[in-house]
Amino acid sequence: MPNGDLNDATQRSHDWMVSCAELLEGVTFNTTSRARVSVALQHLCIEHHQGAHVLVDNGVRGSAFALYRPQFEAYTRAHWYFYCATDAQLGDFVQGREPPRMSQLVGDLEQVMGRPGEVIRRVKDQTWREMCAFTHGGAIQVKARALRDEIRQSYTDAHTGQLIDAMACLSYLGALGIAAVADDEALANRLYSRHQAIYSGVYNRV
Repeated sequence: MPNGDLNDATQRSHDWMVSCAELLEGVTFNTTSRARVSVALQHLCIEHHQGAHVLVDNGVRGSAFALYRPQFEAYTRAHWYFYCATDAQLGDFVQGREPPRMSQLVGDLEQVMGRPGEVIRRVKDQTWREMCAFTHGGAIQVKARALRDEIRQSYTDAHTGQLIDAMACLSYLGALGIAAVADDEALANRLYSRHQAIYSGVYNRV
């Protein structure tokens, strides 16, 4: 994502949140256990974007950055449990057992989903270390709040705007994931049209 004005990024984020909620309202799907798990995780992915938006609006930027890894995890797990997991693995997850490690999830998705799986792997390979540092209080969080003799967060508007744009994009992909589970091509097309209307200017600058 290019550097952009934070106010513009948060306005785009707000417009997408409203549109996404409107478009997903009333969506129905075949309520198998596999579908419910996948849709619930995609819904969590969307909600993490909403949470980060609220945090940024209130100046709590470090915690907003910490939500990017959980958002990506929710999105990746949603696809894995829908497309890759055995019935036994699905049942274990519902009973509270941890899913496989992220490296296995993205590897399986790359084999099953083709290009979309390759994109998931590329995002993981390029950003996973930073995601973990943001979420678990790594050096990147320390450096962002150590200014001379002060301790306060110092995330720039440009970086924060990039985060919100990236999380809104992942929210959009989560919404598409729900449309896929619902086997609703018309919904997917409406999501695409609305997201493009809001974000086409951003993507055109990449």
